[in-house]
Amino acid sequence: MKISAKKIAVTALLCALSMMLGVVESLLPPVIPALPFVRIGLGNAVIGLAVIILGAPYAITISVIKSVAVPLIVGNPIMAIYSLAGGVSSAVLTAILIDIRKISLPVTGILSATLHNLMQLTVAALMTSTAEVFSLSVPLFLFGAIAGFGTGTVQYLLIKALPEKALRL
Repeated sequence: MKISAKKIAVTALLCALSMMLGVVESLLPPVIPALPFVRIGLGNAVIGLAVIILGAPYAITISVIKSVAVPLIVGNPIMAIYSLAGGVSSAVLTAILIDIRKISLPVTGILSATLHNLMQLTVAALMTSTAEVFSLSVPLFLFGAIAGFGTGTVQYLLIKALPEKALRL
């Protein structure tokens, strides 16, 4: 399988953008002070864009790199475990839903964000050996739905704004 230099360059660019957004977001104050680990997931909007432009394998690769690199860059390596579980499962679901083409990008964002939060709660439950972490489900799923709608809307707007040539690699 031959991979074009253009595809590699776009993959690297989207990976860098996703990582940069993840690092910047980690520097911002918490959206919900009572839940300081809750983030909007700006870098995840790039993952959905990567699915559309590059395809699932490239987007999942970007998600893996971002999930490991951002926690290392910001000095919180244990978060890589949570980020990998949430990010990769979310990227896979995003790829499946975009491939189906019957669900809008904002709804895809909501579903992917919900899965992301569910996987992170599952990791937390496994790491703490308690199911009590699932008591955070309601606020996380509600905020995740709002954030997922936002990232899905950003993806939709970007796809509409990008020239057709940029979407064919």
